Amino acid sequence: MAREEAEQGGWGAGSVVALLVVAMLLLLLPLGMAPGPVQPPSFSLLFVFPLFLAAILFFLFLASQTD
Repeated sequence: MAREEAEQGGWGAGSVVALLVVAMLLLLLPLGMAPGPVQPPSFSLLFVFPLFLAAILFFLFLASQTD
């Protein structure tokens, strides 16, 4: 991909890092918000966040393609 194309759109290293930071915040911040002991999320619930983020990433990938 040419530099001009990369500047107009696409996922760079910063975008990937930002996505991973948001995913980690979504998973870890709720654990520290309760006043008492917190139960860990169920195993199936742990798969909901990455699947949701992957679906958003896939949608953005398809929406950014030009014909």
